Amino acid sequence: MIYLVFPTSWHPSQPYLSLPSLKAFLNQNGVHDVVQRDLAIELLNDLCTWEKTKPLYEKIIRELNELSSRPSLTQVESEKFAKLREAEEIVMALKDQIDFAINSQRSPDFYEIDQYMENLKVMDVWLDNILAPYYPSQLTVIGSQMRFSPYSSKEVIDSFSHPEENFFYDLYEKWYLDDILKQDIDIFGISITSVEQIISGLTLAYLVKKNRPEIHITVGGSVFTKLVDRLEKDASPLFDFVDSFIVHEGETPLLRLVEHLRGDGDLSKVPNLIYKEEGVVKVNRPFAKEELNALPTPDFDGLPLDLYLSPTRVLPVMGSRGCYWEKCAFCSIPFDHMNFHVRYAENVVNDFKVLQEKYNCDHFFFTDEALPINFLRTFSAKIIEQKVDVQWTGELKFEKSLLKDDRMELLYKSGCRKLIFGLESYNQRVLDAMKKGVELSWVD
Repeated sequence: MIYLVFPTSWHPSQPYLSLPSLKAFLNQNGVHDVVQRDLAIELLNDLCTWEKTKPLYEKIIRELNELSSRPSLTQVESEKFAKLREAEEIVMALKDQIDFAINSQRSPDFYEIDQYMENLKVMDVWLDNILAPYYPSQLTVIGSQMRFSPYSSKEVIDSFSHPEENFFYDLYEKWYLDDILKQDIDIFGISITSVEQIISGLTLAYLVKKNRPEIHITVGGSVFTKLVDRLEKDASPLFDFVDSFIVHEGETPLLRLVEHLRGDGDLSKVPNLIYKEEGVVKVNRPFAKEELNALPTPDFDGLPLDLYLSPTRVLPVMGSRGCYWEKCAFCSIPFDHMNFHVRYAENVVNDFKVLQEKYNCDHFFFTDEALPINFLRTFSAKIIEQKVDVQWTGELKFEKSLLKDDRMELLYKSGCRKLIFGLESYNQRVLDAMKKGVELSWVD
């Protein structure tokens, strides 16, 4: 079985697109024993449920009593004692509110900004206090903070020896690991797309490898795509519990990895793969990109779509990969994508239709770094022509062409209800220095 996991943390309103894309591609190519799991939304939901977290509150009380019985405390112990005392009161004050707060985010309250922000505040305060036994580590709805730096492989690995602080280690082991290990898994994939997921994702990799060393663990995602040189030159100790890394685009590399692990075992034939062989880190270059129009519609089967924090089901879709501009002086996107490439508008319209019918979903979010204007014009015309009744959101770069030919009206008629623009500065000199290619007159 291929078991794919998306770890904590990510925005909880919708699933991330990586696993559904990989699952669909594997299925399309005859690999059907694929399971996908979003531990980011599962852990958030479990932690924001009083019944599930009662043992954590009991742990707060036990540790308070234990520290109280000591004749003296160190500075660190005193700080933790103060946090536990605060948590004892706050958890009791919020235990009747937390279930309401998380469920309210799945209701029309989501659209009321005051209630929305109040719900997030309750959830963040709850998470900070229900996890007080792991002080000074903290978790929020969309992030985490520990004394271990995710930028240091040494510190990441050190966190595995401190489950009293690394709540991912403790909670994954107690709540999810047994269920994972009882599966007949030969390949375990973890998608890490943000720095916030490094410690949680690698903690999970370590736990699985520790208990099932025969499982091949592969890690993919944009984070490690940026770290190819470090993985290659530093002979990273991460290879002690991660068997391979897939960098850049992952559909074909994961398929080839499955084929070779289940066949001749020759990893040198797997594109975009980084692995260690006889003590030497190997990087399979040149890196390859996908033919976007050969990719199937993403497959969200198996994900808990009703757990996401949104009043209506929202699914991510892709119109392109990379950025057509690629000139902004501050941007790291070119490190993630070798070239900008686009999916045909007709194929994206078909994705909308398939997902709408299969998952009863009318709301979509384009994951593109910056939606190409010409693509949007064609897409909008086709979706109107085919009478696909949906609403969608996407991210754009300010372009003068958006002001032409009633183009914004066309987008609205196609279902566009929100556009997110990157405006890093409202100063023309600064915009020019950043090579944004934007005139303030377009913004006004």
